[in-house]
Amino acid sequence: MAEAKKRILLVEDEPNLAFNMNFNLQAEGYDVVPAVDGQIALEKFAKDGPFDLVILDVMLPEVNGFEVARSIRERDDQTQILMLTALGKEEDRLRGFEAGADDYVTKPFHLQEFLLRVKRMIKRSQYFHVPVEASSAEVLRYGPFALNTELLQLVTPTGQHALTALEADVLREFMQNPKRVLSRQYLLDTVWGMKGDIETRTVDNFIVRLRRYLEVDPSKPIHLVSVRGRGYRLIDS
Repeated sequence: MAEAKKRILLVEDEPNLAFNMNFNLQAEGYDVVPAVDGQIALEKFAKDGPFDLVILDVMLPEVNGFEVARSIRERDDQTQILMLTALGKEEDRLRGFEAGADDYVTKPFHLQEFLLRVKRMIKRSQYFHVPVEASSAEVLRYGPFALNTELLQLVTPTGQHALTALEADVLREFMQNPKRVLSRQYLLDTVWGMKGDIETRTVDNFIVRLRRYLEVDPSKPIHLVSVRGRGYRLIDS
């Protein structure tokens, strides 16, 4: 039996670019569902899903891409989101990550690089239901937690959880530095490649997301804890 095509929700309002991306993605063997504005994208995500990947422009009619990404993340922690935009400033990239994007491509882009990123993200989406041990990749362990950074799978006492790529990258830093206090700036530098004194809630938002997996009661964390004025640390309570 032939493997089902991987499904992509392509959200782009510029007709020529949308046509070219659709054409090339279909040529790569993907099933592409187009949307020309943010409201249509949310409707199609709800009615026509599930999708393996959402390719999402930022400057959209009706509902902008940041809001679309945020709405998707509120209902779905797993679907990969690739933001595609002409906004190239660091604050725009951070805003995209804060909204829930997993990767960010700035227009204009090289077609082959774009297709390689899509391929990588589609591959990651296939790992969400694979057992955490079913890989030759090293599994990081700390206390009751086991993280497979290739499959993006986390095992905790409450079960197995699928992470986004960025969630796995953040958690890996903590598991490789147990009990060490990691500052927001350290995480921005090592995970996002953002240097300098940047005011952003990106790290805090990802801590909230990780606590949903790591803590029995995320509102009263005992493993991924805050250190006032310094950052966060992972401890085996």
